[in-house]
Amino acid sequence: MVSSRRNTGGIQRDGSVRDWSEFVDPSPSPKLLYSQSYVAMRGLLSSLVSMDFALLSSRLKSAWAAILSQRHTRSPERSKSRGLSCKRLAFHLFVCFMVGIFIGFMPFFSVDVSQKIVSENGRLPFDEGAVDRGMVDGKVKELETIVVEKEVDIIDESEVEESPPVPAMLDDEADFVESAPAIPDINDLDITVRKLLIIVTITTVRPQQAYYLNRLAHVLKTVQSPLLWLVVEWPDQSFQTAEILRSSGVMYRHLICRKNTTSVRKIAVCQRNTAIYHIKKHRLDGIMHFADEERSYMSDVFEEMRKIRRFGAWPVAIHTGIKYRVVLEGPICKGNRVTGWNTIQNIQKKSAVRRFPVGFSGFAFNSTMLWDPERWNRPPMDSVIVHSGGRGGLQESRFIEKLVKHERQIEGLPEDCNRVMVAMRLLSDALLNKPHTGLHEVAVV
Repeated sequence: MVSSRRNTGGIQRDGSVRDWSEFVDPSPSPKLLYSQSYVAMRGLLSSLVSMDFALLSSRLKSAWAAILSQRHTRSPERSKSRGLSCKRLAFHLFVCFMVGIFIGFMPFFSVDVSQKIVSENGRLPFDEGAVDRGMVDGKVKELETIVVEKEVDIIDESEVEESPPVPAMLDDEADFVESAPAIPDINDLDITVRKLLIIVTITTVRPQQAYYLNRLAHVLKTVQSPLLWLVVEWPDQSFQTAEILRSSGVMYRHLICRKNTTSVRKIAVCQRNTAIYHIKKHRLDGIMHFADEERSYMSDVFEEMRKIRRFGAWPVAIHTGIKYRVVLEGPICKGNRVTGWNTIQNIQKKSAVRRFPVGFSGFAFNSTMLWDPERWNRPPMDSVIVHSGGRGGLQESRFIEKLVKHERQIEGLPEDCNRVMVAMRLLSDALLNKPHTGLHEVAVV
C-alpha cells in the first residue's frame, strides 16, 4: 500500500510538472516571468517537504533557468532606458546653455537697436515740421533778446546824462577808511616760548617727608609753567605722598621703584633710573634736573635752567660738618664759560679724584640726550643710566661723563657763577638764624 501511494504521488507530481512546463513562455513579459519563478519556488518548497532528492534537483534546475531567463530579458531593457535618459539629459543641458548665452548678449543688442531707432526717427519725414518749429522758436528768442538789450542801453545813456557829478571824498571819510584795523603780524606778537622743566625728586616714607616735599612744592609752584614734577617713591605709593602731590598745584607724575633691597645707595639709584626710563619711554623734551628734597632752592635757579642748550652747572653750598662752615662745590666761570671747579677734595682726603666735581643738585641737561643720541653726536648704543658703584661723588661724575666730554660743552649758570642758588638743609637753617655769618664764612677751595 505504501509503495502504491508513493508511485501514485510521484505520478501526480510528474504530471503537475509537465502541466506547468507547458506554460513556460520565453516572452519578456514581467508578469509571466514572476509567475514562473513563483511556481518554481513553490515546487521547490513542496519537494523539500517530501524529501525526494531527485525531484528536488529537477526543481532547482527549473528555478535557476527561470531566474537566468528573467535576467537576460531585463538587461537589454535597462541598457536601452539608460541610454535614452543620458541623451535626454545632454539635450536639456545643451538647450539651457544656448538660452543662457542668448540672454547674456541681449542687452548689447537692445542698446544698439534703440540707438538705431532713435537715429532713424530723426530722419523720418513726418518729424521735419517739429524741427522747423524749433528753429523758428530759437530765432524769435534771439530777436527778443536783441531788442531788450537795445532798450537797456538807451535807458543807461539817459541816466548818465542826467546824473550830477560825484562830489570829492571828504577828509573825515578818508581818515575813517585809513583807520581800519590791520591784521597783526605773527612775528610782531610778543609770545614767549619757554622750555619744559622736568624736575625729578626721589623720596621715601619717613617722619620728615611731608616737610621736605611741601617746602619744595611751594618753590616749584612759583616757577612759571611749563614744569613737570616726577616724584619717584620707594617701595609703594603712600597715601601721604599722594595727598601732598594733589594739593601742591604743580603738574606731577607719581612713579614707583619696587627694588627689593635695604641699601640706601641702591634704592636711590633705582629711583633715578626709573625716572630716566620714564623720560626715554615717553620721549619727554625739556631740561631735566635731579632736585633733592632736602636741599633749599631759590626759584631763580629754575628760570636759569631754561637757558641751557645742552648741559649746565652752577655752584652749590655744602656743609662741611664744622659749625656754620660751608664750602662751594661747582664750576668757576668767566661769563658762561667754565674755566675751573670749586671742590672739597682737599677737605675730604679719603675721597677719590673726580673728573667733574659736582653733585646731582648742581647740574641740569637737555632730556633729548637720553633718547636721541644722534642729535648730540653720541654713540647710539651708549645707554645713559646711573650706576650704583662709586663713592665720594664718583657716581655723579661717571654719569656726567656719559653726557659731556670736556668743559667746553658745559654752560656755567648764572653769569660768572657769582650767586649761590642751592644750599643744603643745615646751611639754610644757619642762614635763617645767622644770615650774615654763613655767607661770610664760605670757603672757596
